Order: sequence, then structure tokens, then C-alpha cells
Amino acid sequence: MSQMCPKCSFDNTDAAVNCVQCATPLRHLLGKNAVLSQRYKVVQVLGCGAMGAVYLAEDQRLVGRRCAIKENRPDPHAPANVQEQSREQFLAEARILARLDHPNLPKVSDYFIGPRRAYEYLVMDYVEGEDLESRMARTKRPFDAKDVAGWADQVLDALAYLHNQRPQPIIHRDIKPANLRVDLYNRIKLVDFGLVKLFDPDSPETKAELRGVGTPAYAPLEQFAGSEEHTDKRSDIYSLGATLYHLLTTTPPVEVHKRLLKPESLINIRELNPQVPVELVQVVEHAMNIYPDDRYQSAEEMRHALAVATGKIAPGAAPAKSSGSKLSPLWFGLIGLLLVLLILAGIAIAVFRWPFAPAAQPPATAQAVQPAATTVTVPTPTPQPPTPSRTPTATATQVVQPTPTPARPVTATPTPQPTDTPLPSPSPQPQAVQPPGIPARSLVGTIAYPVFTGARYDLYFGQADGSGTRLWRTEASQPAFSPDGSQIAFHAWDSANRGLVATDLGGKSGALVANFVEDQLPTWTADGSQIVFLTRRSGSRQSELYTVSSSAERTPGTRIGDGEYPTIGLNGRLVFKGWGSAGLGLRIASADYKDIRPVTDNEQDTAPALSPDGSQIAFMSRRSGNWEIYVVNSDGSNLQRITDDPAEDGLPAWSPDGRVIAFASNRGGAWAVWAATPDGSAVQQLFQMQGPPDGFVEDDIYASRGWAEERISWTK
Repeated sequence: MSQMCPKCSFDNTDAAVNCVQCATPLRHLLGKNAVLSQRYKVVQVLGCGAMGAVYLAEDQRLVGRRCAIKENRPDPHAPANVQEQSREQFLAEARILARLDHPNLPKVSDYFIGPRRAYEYLVMDYVEGEDLESRMARTKRPFDAKDVAGWADQVLDALAYLHNQRPQPIIHRDIKPANLRVDLYNRIKLVDFGLVKLFDPDSPETKAELRGVGTPAYAPLEQFAGSEEHTDKRSDIYSLGATLYHLLTTTPPVEVHKRLLKPESLINIRELNPQVPVELVQVVEHAMNIYPDDRYQSAEEMRHALAVATGKIAPGAAPAKSSGSKLSPLWFGLIGLLLVLLILAGIAIAVFRWPFAPAAQPPATAQAVQPAATTVTVPTPTPQPPTPSRTPTATATQVVQPTPTPARPVTATPTPQPTDTPLPSPSPQPQAVQPPGIPARSLVGTIAYPVFTGARYDLYFGQADGSGTRLWRTEASQPAFSPDGSQIAFHAWDSANRGLVATDLGGKSGALVANFVEDQLPTWTADGSQIVFLTRRSGSRQSELYTVSSSAERTPGTRIGDGEYPTIGLNGRLVFKGWGSAGLGLRIASADYKDIRPVTDNEQDTAPALSPDGSQIAFMSRRSGNWEIYVVNSDGSNLQRITDDPAEDGLPAWSPDGRVIAFASNRGGAWAVWAATPDGSAVQQLFQMQGPPDGFVEDDIYASRGWAEERISWTK
């Protein structure tokens, strides 16, 4: 047994007290070349703190890959509740990091518990380079203002991504130079999510004293015990401002409590470094205001101010998005005046024209939008009837697009029209015209869907007509029925058969067709003989598509190209999320990855599903801010958003007859499988799910990217 030095990584005997190389007190860290989880060989200490250490390790399974392993080491002398809190906090960090995917954030590839369940380990991609605190200590001078502004822009992009996560924003709460790691290409990674929290403004558990306060020099007032404020995204704004102050001056800022008592204690940046432009100083000072309401209200707002200060955009340009922007009283007055004028105009039209008003029109179905345009929805106005005896027509939603013949009205789907007739007698009243519903004849068959229980994935079968659901298999997710509906492929999580399994619906016979833990999202070729799937088995963990036999055991498979989330239709065409050589957006190709053609060009588009006749593709996307369902023709034309709800809608699957699209949604705060017509004119819930479709399996090395890498499947 041996132990590495926390400072120089020299390998000492297990009985040593101080390092024989540099005399640093030893802390019983892992020894050099120790192997964790029968896979990771530890070669160096990257850092060491009060509650753990970070090691550099070599992945012996993926030769050539180096990774950073974070070790959680609760103090054995601490009270039991403190040790348990440390473990819970570490697991929370693992779960949160596992679902994130951003170039300036670390990627998690493994989480496991060590021998005798003493310590826990989190495996992440290793970023070549050094953290900014170490670089500052090495160079002993402030960083160039241009470099600092560039790093700040990258961090703000990552914060905007974190703060806009659904259903709850993610707050980092410990931004500081030591947690900003810069690589060889001057790219920043925001690391160490040990104090991260999911922001819930109504929960007292978001108070800082329950989860630690971070590093005092960079922590805002509301993050300390005793503060009446909750930490929120503006807390990260303060910490970033304090970090920028340190990087520009080499001097940490005065703690916020001292500033509260003595505001002048914070020395102006230009007094410490006259080379910093005044405009950049103003951005940093605004971010560091003591009270949250006085700071930038969002990462987007601060990023815009930074771009103006560095001359990247004109001062008058508006930020792309600023959730904290406020309208002045003058604007409120102008808007109020405009509303009054519109109301008066509407009254005048009603008074002078109602006797001649045309008959009420039925609700129009959603219209197509151009692929490159932003979808705009407006309510279809319901004409006011001449007498209260008539039931008003229900309001529908119409998607408007530019048209070369503006004089021509949009034609709605033909439905019976109400006619202008003499005023009816009080009874009976005619019924309102309703939009077409989900055709009952299409709601047949079985829908397979995953549920995350909090500890594992389980696979359920639900009847499309809503008549019932049942647990089909534990430790399974990402289902895909075979074209004839007689078999199903899925990702198995149990230790005996971990990987991709193809089996009959009875589950009695089957094959483990691919046994690498990151082989996922299987889809069948049209003849059922092959399975195409996504994998990240290469050393770089890049997303690749492979194909294997659907009946052979544990075959290595054949790489066919770059891509994610593959789906093959009954017509034999492969549609997938592109990247790398395939380009960004959805792509369609032959099953052997030839004749690749673009369908969309938005990198937010994913989870494509081909209609049974191959003419349309349903997919989920965040191009409008949250996850919604879209439909597009296979040639890329006639793009249309068919859901529009503040909740998250995703994982589309076509009905066997191609008339309905099922999807998962958390509308109303509860997860359920819903259905919509391909034109979006009708949406209804089919059945409740037993839980959310995604999570993080704590004892597995699979890095979940959340529900965007899950699937539901529908068969007759």
C-alpha cells in the first residue's frame, strides 16, 4: 500500500506522515497506479481539499483516454448527519452534471462507490491546462483585460445555459478562479459543482446555510447564513464579478459583509491595475453590487453589457434575451395608451358594423411555417354574435406564415360552417363548432415508455386507448419495437446483461447484441435483421452510429458514421441528429449511412421519428426556448410546431397508422403520455406515467444526458 503526496504526487509508503520528497503532511490519498472500479489507473493528484481529492487517471478500457476523478472523503470524525449530507451533496453533483451538455461545462462519464462504500467517485473528462488561480500564482501578475473579457463571455454563455434549465434553473454558487479551468486553446471550463442547487424560490431549502456558502471573497450577501434572501441566478452574477475583479488585479475583493459596513473598502480596479478599460470596470462593478436587484438580472444581460464594453456590438443594440430587463414608466404609459385606443377602436367597429358581420368561421388548424423562420402563434378571433342566445365559437390557435398573395384569406380545414339565419327562439341552442379530435381508430396498440424511479430505469407498456399500463421489465429503458411488433430492443441496466438487448415481447428469449455500457438508443432496420445504435465507446467519447446483428450475442458491431439518436422507418431510411462530418441538424440517409441529406439545420433538434409512410419526421427541439414537438416533411419542407405549452413536450412516436403522434410531457406538473394529430389541431392525454422518463443511475458509468436521450415506441 502507498499514498501520494497532495502537493507533488510523490508515492510514499502508507505509514509515512510527511512526504519524503517535499515534506508536505500526507493525507492518506490513493497510491500511484491504484486502480479504481477495475478500470481507472490513478497517476497523479490534481487537487486536494478538506472533503476530498481530484486525481488524474488513465482509462484502461478506452486506451489513450485520460480523465479526472473526483473523490468524496467525508471526515470520519464528523457527525453522522454531516457525513450523510456530504454524500447527498456529492450525488446531487453527479446527477446534475450527468444531464448537462455544454462546451464550457465538464462531462460526467462515471459514478461509483469505492470498496466498503467508504468513498464515492465521480469521473469526468480531463481538461488539459490549468485553473486560473494556479496560473495567477505562477505568473504573479494580472491577466490581460482582453483575455479576461473573453473568458467572462464563455462563462456567461455557460451560466445562461444553466440558469435556463427546465423545470428548475441550476445555480452554481461557487464561481471563483480555482473553478475556472482554461485549456490549451484558451477555452474555459466551469468546474466543481459541489455547491450547486436547483433553484426553487418557494423552498426554504434553497437558503445558503443548508448547503455551504462557497468561498467568502466571491460569495454574495444572500449566500451567507442569516440573509433573508434566497440565492438565485443573480448570485452567480456576483460571484463571476468578484472573480473578474481578482483576475484583473491579482487581489481578491473585500468580503461582502465588510463592504456592507464600509462600502469604500472595495478598492477601484483601476487603482490596482490602470490598464483595465473603464468600460470593463463598470461591468464588473455592476455585477458586484451588494443587493441582487442592483446587479445584472441575468447572464444574458451581463453578456450583452460585456459585449458593448468591449466594442463587439453597438451600445444601442438590444440583448438577445434578458430576463431581468425592466420597462420604464414612460413605456408603460405608452403601452397603456395604445391598449386604450385599441379597445375604443374595437368598440367603434362593433357598434357600427355588427349587423353586417359575416358568419363565424370554424377554428383553423395549424399552418406550415418556413424552416428558417420563427414560429409565431396568434389566437384566431371569434366574431361576436348579434345576440347572447348563440353559443360562441371556441377559440383555436393558428400559425401564421408569409404568403405571396396577401389578399387571399387562409383556408381552414373544411368543417360544417354556422350560417346567418334569423334569430333563433330561446330553445334549443346550437352547439359550438369544435376542432377535430384524436381519431379513436388510431389509438390502438401498445406504447413502451421508460420511467426513472430515483434509483433505476424501468420499462412500462401502456395501452394507447388509455385502458391500462403495466411494468414490463425493471432495469431497462430506451425501447424500440421491431417493425412487425413481435420483438423489442432496449438498453439494459442490470449488471448481468448491461448494454443493448433484443428479445421477444415475452422476454424469455433474446440476445445481448451490444455490451458496452454506452451503447444506446437502438433502432431496427426495416427487415429486422440489423440494429443501428448510438455509442460513445471511443476514447474521445464522440457520438457515433454503429450497426450489429439483431440476433448475434455480444458482437463488436460496425461503425457507419458520426451522429446521434438514430431512427429507421418502415421505408428503410435512417434519420438521425447530425454532428461532425454529417453537419448540424437532422439528417436523413440510407440505413448504411449513404445518400445523406439535410432535413433541418438547428442543433437543438433531436429525437427524430419517421412516419410509417416515410413522408414526415416528428422531432423534439428547444429552438423556441423549451422542448416542443415539431413535424417536417422528409425533404425538409413544411416545418411546423405542433405543441405550444410552457411544460416540456418530447420523445415523439408515430401511431402504426401514421395519424397520431404520441409524446411524453409534464403538463400540469405530472408526467404522462399524450397524443397529437400531425397538424397540431388536437392534443389529448392518453395515460399517466409512473414517474419522469429520465434520471441518473448512481452505480453505472453511463452519463445520462437527460430525457433527450430516452425514447418511447408504439406498435400495433
